[in-house]
Amino acid sequence: MIYLQLFEPFLMFKCEKNHHSGFTMIELVVVVMLLGILSVFAMGRLFDQNQFAAKGFFDDTVNAVRFAQKLAVSSGCAVQVQITSNSYQLFQGTTCTSGVFTRAVAKPANRANPYLNNNMPTGFSLTPATIEFHARGVIDTGVNVIVTLSGGSSSFSFTVFGKTGLVDA
Repeated sequence: MIYLQLFEPFLMFKCEKNHHSGFTMIELVVVVMLLGILSVFAMGRLFDQNQFAAKGFFDDTVNAVRFAQKLAVSSGCAVQVQITSNSYQLFQGTTCTSGVFTRAVAKPANRANPYLNNNMPTGFSLTPATIEFHARGVIDTGVNVIVTLSGGSSSFSFTVFGKTGLVDA
């Protein structure tokens, strides 16, 4: 009982009905706008667009090699993927029995253009390789081929298994 009597003045507080607390709508809108403006500039500096472009180029290269393997199986003719340090291109022979790969494979989406990509992001390079898929979808030598896209602080790689033709990324 004595304990409550000592703290009774502190327990009683006055509650005003007309007292409003919080932020006005204008203050909230201004703060949100300032945070939005700051985030636009901060996000641009935090993320390197070149890394996204490199991952896109890598994915495009993997898909091209997979397409080459599927084209070899479906057409019954060998397909060659020529990978240089900054591009790739798909070729077939002038005839199915020809061992010379001179005819550019057309892109499936636009048959007027050859299947190639030479838009390598700056600061990156590919491991040069030549991969030949035969009518069974396997590599002639049977040796695995590892292709790596590297540059800056990141690298991406995929393996083409020679005995099966599987492209594993």
